Amino acid sequence: MVGILQNYCRGVNKNIASFASKAIIIGIFSGLLAFQPVSAAAEVGLSAIYIQQAKALKLAQQPAWLNLLHYKNNAWGSLISQADDAKFFLAETGAKNAQAELEADIRGFFSGADGNDNAATLAKKHPQCRFPARLHWLNQQLGFADVLPKVECSNFNEWKLQWDATQITLLFPSMYLGNPASMFGHTFIRFDTEGKSQLLSPTLSYAAASDKNDSLIVFSWKGIFGGYAGRFSMQPYYETLREYSDIEQRDIWEYKLNLTQAETAQLIRHLWEVSGIHFDYFFLRENCAFRLLALLDVAREGINMSLTTHPIYAIPVDTVRDIQQAGLIADRKYRPAAHNKIKQMAMQMDLPGRSAAFSILDQSLSISDLSSELSTAQQAQALELVNEILGQEKAVNQSLQMQVLSARSKLPVEASQIKFTATSPETSHDSARWNIGFGENDDQTFYEIGLRLNFHDVLDPIQGFPEGVSINILDTQFRWYEDTEKLKLESIDIFSMQSISTVEKWAMPLSKKLSFQINNRNVSSDDRQHVFEAQLAAGYAKNIKDISFYAMVNGRLDYASTLENNHASYAGVDFGFIWAFKILGLKAQSQFTAQNFQRLSGEQGNVQSTQFGMQFNFMKNSGVRIEYKKDDYSRLEIEDLKLSYLYYF
Repeated sequence: MVGILQNYCRGVNKNIASFASKAIIIGIFSGLLAFQPVSAAAEVGLSAIYIQQAKALKLAQQPAWLNLLHYKNNAWGSLISQADDAKFFLAETGAKNAQAELEADIRGFFSGADGNDNAATLAKKHPQCRFPARLHWLNQQLGFADVLPKVECSNFNEWKLQWDATQITLLFPSMYLGNPASMFGHTFIRFDTEGKSQLLSPTLSYAAASDKNDSLIVFSWKGIFGGYAGRFSMQPYYETLREYSDIEQRDIWEYKLNLTQAETAQLIRHLWEVSGIHFDYFFLRENCAFRLLALLDVAREGINMSLTTHPIYAIPVDTVRDIQQAGLIADRKYRPAAHNKIKQMAMQMDLPGRSAAFSILDQSLSISDLSSELSTAQQAQALELVNEILGQEKAVNQSLQMQVLSARSKLPVEASQIKFTATSPETSHDSARWNIGFGENDDQTFYEIGLRLNFHDVLDPIQGFPEGVSINILDTQFRWYEDTEKLKLESIDIFSMQSISTVEKWAMPLSKKLSFQINNRNVSSDDRQHVFEAQLAAGYAKNIKDISFYAMVNGRLDYASTLENNHASYAGVDFGFIWAFKILGLKAQSQFTAQNFQRLSGEQGNVQSTQFGMQFNFMKNSGVRIEYKKDDYSRLEIEDLKLSYLYYF
């Protein structure tokens, strides 16, 4: 009888859910129920019909099903789920076999309860309760809701009340160099409910479950090679704001998404499915940004962002671009970090009001004397700026702050309408970059070609990036010298970062540099060797007429077999400036750096190094760069000059 039914169902199309088809199936199985147990009839009979129908429709090959199970092609082209937890599958081979998992899920949805299962147990372990998003999608394709066993999923129904959202908002905190996991920015989503304060809205984040005791090296190693488990976590938005905006001083961009209520409901169903599920966390790809793309792929069918983009790495700002290209962004809002908020407030005030505010802070001006020097509007602005600065100090002068708040409350003017502005990060240049160029090194002509996987240096177009910040990973350059007529590896910037943060009256941030490179350089007048070079520098910077000047103390370690005792270590000073400007209508960036290193051990002699670079931007993703470098070692002096064209993609 089952075989006859299967043959019959092969001819039934996706509209098997119609009333007539359901009536036929239910009528036939009503007869079958008289001859075999209910559980066996449901599992072997009805599920077999819908499995056959799913095969005919090739549902296991649909991108929507692959997204629900987080299947992606591996390096060998085979589909495998990125979920690294057996609890996420019903089929034994479900992690690698989309068809097997689909069949196991359908059988599970039609399975009855064991005689020993009470309602509470069913609500926890029945497949209908464990995988509501899969159930919802398969029912949309096959229309089996009316013939499913009725299971009360009380745990899921109670849980989803906390995510009862009318609006989904994606949030992007800008890069933060104080935490390796956040150097490229971060993404998470907020679940907003109409009539409820956004500060109380729950936010969903995905991050590595790292050990706080792990060193930077251990953290980086595990993060790159999947040594941590990735976990979803939830906290109220006000806690997120405190962490990212106030403590870490990161701007936050809020992107309101145009998901429908049905799409939002499916996202929440899938969130239940992945809650508590183990995913291996990979810093460069299977990270916060990529995992949230996968959630949005489940919410809206057809965009398939996690299936078609980022085969090697996923940087948060790139995924914001993906969301924009998928047409998901309805609106955006800029929420400045406390430091930038104060900076913009000060810039938009006139000089008398700004000076009065800082005089109150250093207590050279009494609040009671404000009225004799400033207008009512100027007083309001000055007091608001003082209050904002006091709120960011670690040791808050509560007495002064109370005086400020009291004086401000007595002024008959509304709060100052300061407009906080910034360039949204998705408008920045693309993250990867290749370059071609030519130049001279020690009077030898060369031609150069290079590729940088990501992300940004201070000479790149600064639109959408914090000023003075750079992060580079695997910037690799090859050169062909005319005299040798061979293409050789010139340099690999394995990892480097730079943060030039200017000192202000209300803040004294530390500027820093860190780099790990391999450079092909002259170790003698006729010998070039690859030398590993590491540098660490820290100091302070000051902005003078839009030019950021900095000075740092610097340590450097070189390693190569050709060096004396295989190494050279130095300590010294590093100073220079960064300047962004316009010339002939073109935007340009420049940096000058001078370093003086005193030998500590290894190779004999001190080192002086001078570098200058300037880039002109023709469009967002292309530019021309000129660079000059001079290294003065004890035994030789090397000059390098090159002109390059750069394209970002």
